[in-house]
Order: sequence, then structure tokens, then C-alpha cells
Amino acid sequence: MKILYISLRFPYPPHSGDKIRTYNILKHLSQRHSISFISFVQSRQEANLSKHLLEFCHQVKTVEFSKIRAYWNCLAFFYFSEPFQVHFWYSHEMQQQINRILESGDFDLIHVQFFRMAQYVTRFNGIHKILDSCDSYALNLSRRAKLDKGISWPLLKVEASRVKNYETEIAQWFDRVTMVSALDRDCLLSVNPNIPLSVVPMGVDLEYYKPNDKEYGQNLLFTGTIKYFPNKDAIIYFYNEIFPLVKEAVPDVKFYVVGNRPPKTIKSLESNGDVVVTGWVDDVRPYFHNSAVFVCPLRSGSGMQAKILESMAMGVPVVTSSMGFEALDAVPARDIMVADDAEVFAEYVIKLLKDRDFRNRVSYNARKLVEEKYGWASVVKMMDEIYDGIVN
Repeated sequence: MKILYISLRFPYPPHSGDKIRTYNILKHLSQRHSISFISFVQSRQEANLSKHLLEFCHQVKTVEFSKIRAYWNCLAFFYFSEPFQVHFWYSHEMQQQINRILESGDFDLIHVQFFRMAQYVTRFNGIHKILDSCDSYALNLSRRAKLDKGISWPLLKVEASRVKNYETEIAQWFDRVTMVSALDRDCLLSVNPNIPLSVVPMGVDLEYYKPNDKEYGQNLLFTGTIKYFPNKDAIIYFYNEIFPLVKEAVPDVKFYVVGNRPPKTIKSLESNGDVVVTGWVDDVRPYFHNSAVFVCPLRSGSGMQAKILESMAMGVPVVTSSMGFEALDAVPARDIMVADDAEVFAEYVIKLLKDRDFRNRVSYNARKLVEEKYGWASVVKMMDEIYDGIVN
């Protein structure tokens, strides 16, 4: 099958949720299909990484993203009904590139990642299209608006309403829409029950992320893009409400925050000496190996958390909130620990720190779960079956 894959972000290196998904889908789909790929890049240096995708893709095209143009678009179309996100990510050059690719090749299918990029292919009739929306961005924004009462709060409320309508309207231009969880799927179906929706979850590289026998320390770990609001909020909430309770029971415990773009509010947590904020690291696995527990008390966001799957694959037990757990097909207190109350959350962390046998059981169950359900080979097989069903 000849496929045009349109992505919001360039997926190399694959170190954040949507990049991880794109990279691994391309890697596995290329075994059966001829793929042409196009995405935005943030710089010429990023564009030079195209060689890393050419082993999977027939051709790779990129368009440099301009933030100045993006903000101008938002101002120019402020009073339009479409979400700011749609205008922010519109580029005449991207549209021209996509037009040229489609006009020059006889494609069987267009795969679009995220609703922001769907605008580029609605005019193309007579060709099958799939939209991998991943998560419900309207759900993400509505949850954030309950917590983030800063200067952007009024815009968050407006954007959440616009996205809710747009996500369902744009979906009707596609043969199939995929989401990473049943909850995200149901958010769209609650607005329009006739959208052709399927669940294709996030996956994890089971060979790259795997347990080892190294002795771990009394460390707690959180990974991710730290500036992203749900991550930043989870870290601050954990540090203020949960970490003091853990330290009271385990005085020598340390909290590692590993990931790119940590803002000053997160860096300042290092001042007491019990928190380490690393910033960007080339390889996160040594931090998993040295940690007893992965903590993820999310209070906003949507979709499925790649960081939780990675931790489970590494054999590091996870304590998370309902929002971190809701997309997983897992059993609480067996595969993963789930708590929304700060004291209960702390009790789970303390038990995992102190009870090695209990930690080992949760670690084993977590790894077994991701092997059975979330390896990329089985996840991409679901996507491939959807392709076949659409085209044939």
C-alpha cells in the first residue's frame, strides 16, 4: 500500500508521546507499505535529521515552522469559529508541499496525525483517509481550565469549546478516526455518535525498555516534557502534598525529575537538596534502573501516558492518579497503584519503598501486562488492520 503520512512534529529523536507514536508506527508499517512522510520541523538542524527516517520511508519532506507566522494567524483569525490551534498550525507552504506530493503520486491512503493537520487534506476526495487523533484535546483543555487560573484561563475556556466542536466536525472527512483510549473515543462520540472511531493504544518498545538486575536506590522518578502543563502541575502537586509524607517515613528518599524544558518553578525545587531536576538527558533508562517507584499524580491531561508504559516495561512500579490510569487496561493494586488522595498515594509509595517482595510482584505484573498488550508490533497490527479494512 502507498501511504502519505502527515505529522505535526518531526518524530526523531522519539522522546515525547506523539513523537514516540509516530516513529514506531512508521518503523513497523514500513515492513509492509511504501510510506511518504511530511511534518513540520522547528529548525534546519531538525530537518537534517531526516536521514533517520529514510530507512523506513520512501521519501521524507519537512516544512520549517514559524512561530511569528503562527501567532499572527491566531490574531488574524481570532474571531473565527475554528480553534486557535488550527490557525496556529496553518502554513501555506505546508499546504503546497502536501498538494505537490499527492498530485505526483498515486496514493492508496492518507494518514494524518492530530486534528490540527486534518485541515490540509479535506479537499482531497476519492482517496482514503485516516485521522489518528490520539487523545481528545477538548478533554485535555477542559481539565486544565479547572486548575490553571492564570492569565490564559479565559482563552482556555474558549479554546476548549471550539476544539470540542471542531474535533467532531473534522472527523467526518475521514474514513476512520483512531484514539488511544476508550475514554477519549467516548468524548467524541458523546458529541456525534456516528463518527467511525477505533481505539489504537499507545505502545512501548519492549526491547529498549526492559528490566535489569541492577540494585536500585531509594529514589522516586518522574519523566516527561516538564514544561507541559499537566506534567508541571503533577510535579508541583507531588512535591507539596505527597513528598513530605513520604519523607517523614523514608527520610533519605530523593525525587528525580527527568525531562526537557523544566521551567524555573521546577528547577527551584532543588533548593532543599532532596530533588534532582536533570533537564534533557540522552537516555532515561539509567534513571529508571536507579529508581524504586515511578510517581505520576496527574490532575489534568488526556490520552495514554507513554512514560507510564515505559516505567512498567522497565519493571519500575507506578503509583498514579485516576487520570494517569484511566486509559490503561490494567488491574489496580496488581499491575499498578492508583490513588487520588495524597495520603493514600503516599502510603502506596512508602509500601513500595519498604516492602521489596511487594515491589517485585507489582514489577513483574506490570512488565507482563505491557508484553501482552502494549508492544509496538501488536499495536501497529491494529492500525494495519484498519488500513486494510478501509482500502479493501
